[in-house]
Amino acid sequence: MMTVNASDIATHLRQQISSGRFAAQDRLPPERVLAEQYGVARGTVRRALRQLEQSQFVERRPGSGTYVTFSDGAADRPISEITRPRELVDARFAVEPQMCRLAVLHATAAELDSLRAHLERMEGCEHDSATFADVDEEFHIAIARCTQNPMILCMMRQIHETRSHVQWGRMRELTLNPEIIRVYNQQHRQIIYSITQRDPEGAADAMKKHLATARQTLVGLAD
Repeated sequence: MMTVNASDIATHLRQQISSGRFAAQDRLPPERVLAEQYGVARGTVRRALRQLEQSQFVERRPGSGTYVTFSDGAADRPISEITRPRELVDARFAVEPQMCRLAVLHATAAELDSLRAHLERMEGCEHDSATFADVDEEFHIAIARCTQNPMILCMMRQIHETRSHVQWGRMRELTLNPEIIRVYNQQHRQIIYSITQRDPEGAADAMKKHLATARQTLVGLAD
């Protein structure tokens, strides 16, 4: 498993605060709890909290705890309601190619078998877009699990929670037809092939091509 540092923790907590997971004046979990959650020493958590305090996201009150000071009206709404299609796709481009590189390094044989099983299910869903969409999300989460990185897994779950919102459901109904499902499955197969061949750049490139196709269909429709 990759080492989590103070900057990683600060970034993750900042995302949770910005998305409304922690609202203004909420008390963050104690340092001990955060240290256990991220699998690090308490000193690493303190450095992360210091970074958040310097960027005015939190206030540390001696003897009381760490409280959120960042406030944004949009943070009161679920991230799934305020994220636009282009923002979602951009987020996926930022995360998923690197996710594939890490999957190449860390995926176990059992996890590779799980990816193949997901692909087999998706290939049987050319005329069932709703089931395909569900298994497609499971497939991308399974790749995140292959990284052995809990932070990446958490980010992918947030991305797919956004994709599950009703607005995205309607867009999938309009874009997922047998032809595009076949294209997606060909791309999924190439992603799996590159991961099993332990080819990090090949896997990343295959994911980029897949996301470019998704962007062309999803964002093009939204625009």
